[in-house]
Amino acid sequence: MKKQHIIIIAVIVVFWIGHGIIASNNRQTENTTTENQTDVRGGTAELEKTEVPESEKQEETTEQKETTEAITEEPTEIVEHRTGDNIVGISDKDITTIYSTKYDTVRNDVTGNWKCIVIAENNFNVEDYALSCYKNYFDSDKTILAVENLTTKTSTSISVVSGLLYVSVYEYTKGEEHDAKAMFGGTHLVDYIVYTDNGDIEKVTDSE
Repeated sequence: MKKQHIIIIAVIVVFWIGHGIIASNNRQTENTTTENQTDVRGGTAELEKTEVPESEKQEETTEQKETTEAITEEPTEIVEHRTGDNIVGISDKDITTIYSTKYDTVRNDVTGNWKCIVIAENNFNVEDYALSCYKNYFDSDKTILAVENLTTKTSTSISVVSGLLYVSVYEYTKGEEHDAKAMFGGTHLVDYIVYTDNGDIEKVTDSE
């Protein structure tokens, strides 16, 4: 009987030892699997972080396109200066460097297109500034600009005809800068054409 009891107890002990070993192995396997899954999820997260957003991809594509277009744009054509006896210079001086009083409207102008600037300058050749006047003061090719020089006593009309600037210079009459009906009523002095493509100045007529 004692031997049977000893055998039964031994079997039970062996069973529990074996069960403990199996359980321990299962726990280790589960831990390893969990760690592997965590590593996989971590790797996926890192990949997601490094992916470039679609908006940035579009911006990069747009910038590359603009850069390519800028490279392929043809340079602005340079117009050679004209020659001839009537070509007397280039209209390349900046009117904004000259102190002036500017009027965006002129009394009694029925067109709404007249403007006036009043200056007081010696050694001022209006034709040298005509192209700059066009670029700075013209709202459209319908604009007519009066340049009244109180020092040289001249009144100049600058207008656009067929893409060219027509510059007509007259003797100044007192107070004409305030009245469109009085403007350009003085003695006619000289006419110029200024080419808008490169500023060439062509003298058209002398004083009458």
